[in-house]
Amino acid sequence: MNDLKNKKSGLLFGSYCADALSLGVHWIYDSQELVKKHGRVTEYKAPGGDSYHPHKQAGDQGHVGDQSLCLLKFLTRERKWDPSNFMEDWLGMWPDYNDYIDGATKATLANIQNQTDKTQGGSDSVEIAGPARIAPLIAFLSNSSENELVKAAVEQTVLTHRSKEAEETAIFLAQAGYRLMHGTDLHDTLNQTAPEWALKKANSVLSENAVGAISKLGPACSISSALPSVLYLAIKHGDDTETAFIENAMAGGDNCARGLALGILLGSANGLSSIPESWIENLESQITLNQFLEQVSQISQTEKQSKN
Repeated sequence: MNDLKNKKSGLLFGSYCADALSLGVHWIYDSQELVKKHGRVTEYKAPGGDSYHPHKQAGDQGHVGDQSLCLLKFLTRERKWDPSNFMEDWLGMWPDYNDYIDGATKATLANIQNQTDKTQGGSDSVEIAGPARIAPLIAFLSNSSENELVKAAVEQTVLTHRSKEAEETAIFLAQAGYRLMHGTDLHDTLNQTAPEWALKKANSVLSENAVGAISKLGPACSISSALPSVLYLAIKHGDDTETAFIENAMAGGDNCARGLALGILLGSANGLSSIPESWIENLESQITLNQFLEQVSQISQTEKQSKN
């Protein structure tokens, strides 16, 4: 596997594996309770009937990961990015959806009832979930320009999260994922692309372990706490994807959405080979992801041939 393909696969599987690893302990805010009930999370776990995801199984995606998979399936079918057409797929998720529906989704569904253009009904949410869904776009547009990817990432995000914080985070994740996938250094890339305020927060707690650091930064969904937490994990465990994903899960809170974002950074930096084989093999969406990656590869080869 060449380096770009390894990093592209790593970015995609990294995002979904980190989400799936956290699913069994999602939105547990008491770290002592988490350890007592689940021990150290090193493999996928079913969330259980008393969780926010009672119908999910081990290896599934969380509710934000499901939206990212919707994006991936759209790109697989259409072979191009179009926010208006994708919004139809996104809207089609919800009538029969059997898991948690978050506030940004509910607000968007309500807003678009009064919108002729369905792409203009996004909520004002400042949560990291919106920009964290973009791994398929980064992989799909890996041979396009960085500016084209950034534009698409923002378009995807504002469909449901129209805050300046969400847009800023989408730009960062797109730029960082793109550059890392093409071989840049992790720490240099974070320093060049991450919002300065978020880096400052992350660096202020580097001496802490993950539970302590993320407890101080805030383990909840808001970008003001979630993005510095993602950066902390990427800086602290940048050369150890497995440990970073485990520590993210063990820190509790909205570890699923953090995981989707963290997986973009460390998956693209360290490649598919940095992710435990058992996580890849036991991921429910494994076949779907591999089919998507194969199609991306075919499109890339066709584009190269057309230029020659």
